[in-house]
Amino acid sequence: MAHSEDLPPQRKWFSWHLFDGLGADNGRKAAIAILLLLALGQVWFGEAGWTRVRDLWFDAYQRALPRSVTQLPVVIVDIDDESLQQFGRWPWPRTRLAQLISATHRLGALAVGLDIIMPEADSQSPESLLAERADATPELRRSFAALPSNDALLAVTLGQVPAVLGRAALADAPPRNNYRTSQTPVVIAGHSPLEFAPRYGGQIINLETLEAAAHGRGYLNDSRDADGVVRSMPLVLSVNGDLAPALAVELLRVASGQAAYSVRSDGDGIVGLQIGTSVIPTDGDGKLRLYYSPADSRRRVSAAAILRGTLPAKALANQVALIGATAVGISDVAATPLGARMDGVEIHAQLIENILYGSRLIRPATARWWELFALVAFGVVLIVALPRRKPTLGMILFCAIAATLVIASFIAFQKLRVLYDPTLPVAANGVVVGLLLTAGFSAALRRRRELDAELALERNERLRAAGELRAAREIQMGMLPDPNSIDGLPASLDFFAVLEPAEEVGGDLYDGFMLDERRLFFMIGDVSGKGVPASLFMALTKTLCKTLARQGCAELGQVLDSVNQEISQDNPTVMFVTAIVGIIDSRTGEVELCNAGHNAPLLLRRGAALHELDGAGGPPLGLDGRVRYPTQRLRMAEGDILLLVTDGITEAENRSHAQYGLARIVQCLAETPVASAAAVCQQLRADVKIFIADAPSSDDLTLLAVRFSGNRSD
Repeated sequence: MAHSEDLPPQRKWFSWHLFDGLGADNGRKAAIAILLLLALGQVWFGEAGWTRVRDLWFDAYQRALPRSVTQLPVVIVDIDDESLQQFGRWPWPRTRLAQLISATHRLGALAVGLDIIMPEADSQSPESLLAERADATPELRRSFAALPSNDALLAVTLGQVPAVLGRAALADAPPRNNYRTSQTPVVIAGHSPLEFAPRYGGQIINLETLEAAAHGRGYLNDSRDADGVVRSMPLVLSVNGDLAPALAVELLRVASGQAAYSVRSDGDGIVGLQIGTSVIPTDGDGKLRLYYSPADSRRRVSAAAILRGTLPAKALANQVALIGATAVGISDVAATPLGARMDGVEIHAQLIENILYGSRLIRPATARWWELFALVAFGVVLIVALPRRKPTLGMILFCAIAATLVIASFIAFQKLRVLYDPTLPVAANGVVVGLLLTAGFSAALRRRRELDAELALERNERLRAAGELRAAREIQMGMLPDPNSIDGLPASLDFFAVLEPAEEVGGDLYDGFMLDERRLFFMIGDVSGKGVPASLFMALTKTLCKTLARQGCAELGQVLDSVNQEISQDNPTVMFVTAIVGIIDSRTGEVELCNAGHNAPLLLRRGAALHELDGAGGPPLGLDGRVRYPTQRLRMAEGDILLLVTDGITEAENRSHAQYGLARIVQCLAETPVASAAAVCQQLRADVKIFIADAPSSDDLTLLAVRFSGNRSD
């Protein structure tokens, strides 16, 4: 910022006269103009202009005074780590799920809801067990074929128990599931609610046999705000042009024995729902803003305890039950006002509690106009009174009115659960009071204070940015799998990866997971640039690769083709990702690799020097959606290690700006006994750290190694 002493004479004259004009009437005219502009901005932009600040303020209310829990009408049947340890990894056979549903109902549950979607047949059904066994005799096949499928047995249970299946509404119809399905009967009073409810063009539903047998079908969708926080949940949705209930609504309908529910709307939106004689008020879009309580262990009972039969009779009497998976690796979590992670099934349970006890948070439609009135009235008081008072008294007046607005807002939340936002009137009039106080000072003092204010703002911005970067880094690292805990990793494979972050958020990534009992999918990548955009691009790429790989694309190259097409769209900043994805067969050592502009893979073989694998590849992902990526194949011998690194290794620099380079990687691993993937990664990382010494890290250091030890049969 230029000082007035550095300005040309004409600009210095203009600056002095501007401040003279501002101070001529103690700043009242300028304050009135600012107040009018802020008020018009509130009218013009409405709720959207201040949403982020308002939501954070209301979140702080919930953290300061969370909802107290005195009764627990909902029990979560928790498929937790203990359940998986005792009854096998997820997904369970549907016969076991049927046992769990029946046992839950026998314990007194009024209705049982499933936070689980089963769109495909159970792969563990009798007819599927012999699908790949060519040695099975015809008699054995006929015997197995005569047995009812697991899905049929589950359907029988669903027909006998008041059970509700979960569905998922999608913004667009998936290719194989875009047909219309029947919805729960609904009575509509007043205007059609379809124009107000959240709209979806597609859905994921369960097998038709399961859907037909269940007593109800409800949707699991949440309503995440732009910052990813779940503050409200839809009670009704528009799915393929039909009105559909949320899982919570459907579960309460089934529990109360009602054949239908009703929705009342007027010209301004949805007014509420009714189940039997119970009326559920909603926001105009059919959503309910949740008043959260902390996660309570009393809401939960382990599925293992129910299946073992260790609970007393009628332990779940007069409760509705939600069956959901929360074990590590299969849990569905979301951010809430109380914290960054809450199980999705916990959110559904709290939604039901909010409905039953009428504890929802209310944001009245007239709230914005009351806040506008507070903004204008506050400003008028300051403009009239402040120029006649000393600056200290003026600040006391401002703080007193601001405190009154904040306290009144908190009392409205505490007593009535009504949300009025004091931050906009306070922040806007903070501008007004600053203007009024500044107008009484000399030009030199004003310049000094403006400079101090700008320095303070810049310092706060740096602190805020640093905090956000740290939070983003923690989230980013939390998305990476633990290389020592790859679920189902065969004994013939040794997998290890390490990502050592630089000081700021970066875009390196790795992943590893089993596609089935014998194939390991692995990937490594590096997003262009740094900071939060790179980390978000990394998360998108990793998620797309994992999703597409698990969907079972016929060719590995098709995975990168699809990912490239997706991220190439709507990419105005032209960000790109270099990546290698691969699949290794734990029995044969056969490897498929696909390279998108990344450093070539390195093969470490006993008795041979480390060397790069030549092979066709393609450009980085995100640059051209029309590119197709070829697949490279090789067979690893017993004891071979495949090593993948990012340019944070090869381009690591020391104080002399010399780069580590491929030659040093070869030299570092030349004498390394081929012991384990972890040993290779750790030795190389340690050598890089020695090389760069005290030079600052400019990029993430990421390594991934897979060792094939041969086919080991039990």
